[in-house]
Amino acid sequence: MSGQIETQHEVRYSRRRKGQSLVETALFFPILLIIFSALIEVGFWLVDYLSLIDATRNAARFASDGYYYVRDNDTDCQTTRDFYRQTACALLIELAQERPHIVLDTASDDVVVSAVSVEHGVGVTARFPDDNGWSLYGHFTSQISNDEINSRLDLNAPSTGLVIVEVFYHYHQRLKLPWVTPFVPDPILIHTYAIMPLTSAEPTPTPAP
Repeated sequence: MSGQIETQHEVRYSRRRKGQSLVETALFFPILLIIFSALIEVGFWLVDYLSLIDATRNAARFASDGYYYVRDNDTDCQTTRDFYRQTACALLIELAQERPHIVLDTASDDVVVSAVSVEHGVGVTARFPDDNGWSLYGHFTSQISNDEINSRLDLNAPSTGLVIVEVFYHYHQRLKLPWVTPFVPDPILIHTYAIMPLTSAEPTPTPAP
């Protein structure tokens, strides 16, 4: 008899445990869903960010063999010889090959290209075409200051030239989650940059009179 009572007690206890588990799951499921969906949005942002970094590096690598002083007014990527526009075109081509495609908005995004001369023992001595850099769409200027460049350099190193490629891209949230947008700006500005050596921008010694 006592065995039957114990069995019935165990059954009731098991049912209570199962009911409690169902209630806990029902309470926490919305929270888990919110977290999971937010992580998906973060994943979309991260994919675009990594793609932009990759394209920026490849464009800077392409520009490292160019001549910063070559300029023209040709805006066609197929025919221009302009150093800065060629660099921007190389970046746009890279982005077009990404999956999914990343398309810069001409009304808000931008590509900024700068050439820099760095002199041994001095630091940055010149920037081309100017301190603001060359802008593809005219929305941004270079965010990499001369002081920041100098802080990363070994001033005892030989004189060199650098090319800096910067991308300003507004990431628009894919999911538009109502529990994310009140806390995270939409769009989110992504700024990526790459710095590569540029032989043509190396300072040349002034000939003795």
